[in-house]
Amino acid sequence: MSLGNPSEAKVRRLENGLTVVTKSMPNRVVTIDVWVKAGSAYENDEINGVSHFLEHMMFKGTERYGVGELDKLITSVGGVWNAATSMDFTHYHVTVGAAFFDVALDAISEMIQRPTLDPKEFEKEREVILEEFRRKQDDPWGFLFDALYGVAYASGPYRRTVLGTFESISNLKHSQLVDYYRRMYAPSNMSVLIVGDVHSDDAYSAVARSFEQFQRAFEEPALPESETRYNCGRRVTHPKDVSEVYLAIVLPAPSLERRRDVLAMDVAATILGEGRSSRLYRKLKHELQLVDTIWAGFPTHRFESVFYVGATCDEARAERAVEEAISVIRGLRVSPPSEEELAKAKRVLRNEFCFGTETTTGQSSMIGYYLTLTGGLEFYERYLAEVMSITREDVVRCVTDYLLSEETVVSVTPKSGTHSVE
Repeated sequence: MSLGNPSEAKVRRLENGLTVVTKSMPNRVVTIDVWVKAGSAYENDEINGVSHFLEHMMFKGTERYGVGELDKLITSVGGVWNAATSMDFTHYHVTVGAAFFDVALDAISEMIQRPTLDPKEFEKEREVILEEFRRKQDDPWGFLFDALYGVAYASGPYRRTVLGTFESISNLKHSQLVDYYRRMYAPSNMSVLIVGDVHSDDAYSAVARSFEQFQRAFEEPALPESETRYNCGRRVTHPKDVSEVYLAIVLPAPSLERRRDVLAMDVAATILGEGRSSRLYRKLKHELQLVDTIWAGFPTHRFESVFYVGATCDEARAERAVEEAISVIRGLRVSPPSEEELAKAKRVLRNEFCFGTETTTGQSSMIGYYLTLTGGLEFYERYLAEVMSITREDVVRCVTDYLLSEETVVSVTPKSGTHSVE
């Protein structure tokens, strides 16, 4: 496998403000990936879920293609496409054989610029999304991951879920969705990435032709909640039809604006909760036998984020499991990582980065993510080198600055157990 040189990615901007990134990879396929800085962080309570709803609607036909015709076009050339919505972004990606690059570019550029957003399809899709909402309520980890954000944040861009609430989905108006599309899907708020077996300059020229008529003014929206405040110290339980306890222990974490802190937190999370040799697994699973599963996570975001420990256990051991997990986390300050732990964590992170960028889709996703959240490619280009430079002192400082706060605990418990408490 060859990762290639990240600096080979070329970044250019069209006159209308659209950012275009091209990177050649001689592997016979090409991925076109359109990123929009539009996610739940830019929503308010009334329209919560509109970014995700709009993602669904974008596939429902355009001025030139009826409902289902775009999908038939892509599958007819053996291509695959999909989309994803997060708190910070929405992106649409299509991968085809390099010979069908023009077909794929026509389809995705048409979808992005001229969706019909038909009112009848809007009502049909509402029921699809409500069913998706119901399914997530029945998925313990899916439900818990959404719940931990709502509990952890007193205020801030990430207090709301990507999917929205049952009420906001049910009450969203078609006019609100159309207005959101017109405000957020503007060239200067978007980027198009082309990664694969095409010449960079030819790909750039093709994108320029496809989007040259895309003219729409954009005004950077004010975040509904710009100040991040955490709800440290809360305990919330959600009784459900489960046979064991699903735990999330949540602590503050840095934003991508603090690159060195993010890298140190990546290393800390790996040492604490990645695999059987991690400190949390060895202590709580192997030595004390308090949990069935345990791991640590650190989802990086544009603004202040969260560090969390996820675990499953029986009810009788849940409280002690929380206590011991916190002890292990804080213990990383007084017992800094050994050279062996530090080296292993760096190997894990390096491998994850390399495996994640092995394909054209992986590269476009990684580049698009950092470009959209940071405004440039420096984080992507320097990640491997900088993560290798993280020291024991960096990890200790990270734990001291973020993980000594009073923890918030969110759990899904069997219905026979404790009732909801806040």
